[in-house]
Amino acid sequence: GNYPLDDYPLASRLSYFLWSSMPDDELLELARQEKLGDTVVLQQQVLRMLADPKANALGEQFALQWFGISQISQSLKPDPALFAEFDVALASSMQKEVTEFFNYIIREDRSVIELINADYTFVDQQLAKLYGIQINDPGFIKVSWPDDSRGGILGMAAILTSTSQPNRTSPVLRGKWVLNQLLGQTVPPPPPEVPSLADSSGTTSGLTIRQQIEAHRKREECATCHLTMDNLGFGLENFDPIGRYRETDQGIPVDTLGQLPSGETFTSVKGLKELLVSRKVDFLNTLSRKVAGYAFGRSLNEYDECLIQTCISALKDNDYKPSALISTIVTSYQFRFRYSRGGVELAEAATP
Repeated sequence: GNYPLDDYPLASRLSYFLWSSMPDDELLELARQEKLGDTVVLQQQVLRMLADPKANALGEQFALQWFGISQISQSLKPDPALFAEFDVALASSMQKEVTEFFNYIIREDRSVIELINADYTFVDQQLAKLYGIQINDPGFIKVSWPDDSRGGILGMAAILTSTSQPNRTSPVLRGKWVLNQLLGQTVPPPPPEVPSLADSSGTTSGLTIRQQIEAHRKREECATCHLTMDNLGFGLENFDPIGRYRETDQGIPVDTLGQLPSGETFTSVKGLKELLVSRKVDFLNTLSRKVAGYAFGRSLNEYDECLIQTCISALKDNDYKPSALISTIVTSYQFRFRYSRGGVELAEAATP
């Protein structure tokens, strides 16, 4: 049956969750004194550990996995004839922007809603040039956006590039990413007999990418998913395949109008972010599931549903601070207990 973890295994589970590393001396001493069974002590350790630089592992491990960009330097292949400035160094800067941004929110215990609508980011000189801003510092620094054309994870080049084709944007991939990674909605694969859009930059037979997509989704078997997915992606069409801001594409003004089946509309990335914030419960649900699954090192099941609802309530009651979410998970029954069946222990602890 279920039994509580001893202090040393609990210390290890906590450390590998937050630091992706072994427990430090303070955590081991508390384990030796058998104090980690105390909920207050656990909560105190969560705050201490999140303030430690080793908690940067959350951005470097968890965030990159969540956003699907852990291998962007190998997986992203923008067409070099069209995007000569893209190289391994720029890909690394794109990735680092995400980890610096995520870890800042964790370290400063800022609202997790800023993942969607923050008015700042972190850039180095190479990434700043891509974004059309100028900095003098050689390393990564925090900068504020001068307007609302960017901001939050949706305006970051790593996300925009990883959801594009090598020579054109992909509203389909971008919309799917928003649905999957931020709203927690699963999109089924397309029917095998449905052809993909032509791989072209700009237009094909006089049709813009938007017009191609709208013709594509007239097929009955495609329409259900695409009506939502594509329109979310259209809200990001002001960004080219490597994340540069643009007003036109192939000389044609970019059309960012998105209209969802619910009737809701938006006309810019700002409007898209406002839509996501209005559905923040879905975002909080997704975030809670992602963090809990990472902490437990397993897929969630029906018995975890109550915990997810508790996590959402904890975020709402504590100004959406990440420490509230993480403390709720660490002090949960699922985190502090193991299950043994027939003499075989089923480990659930996160692996390094």
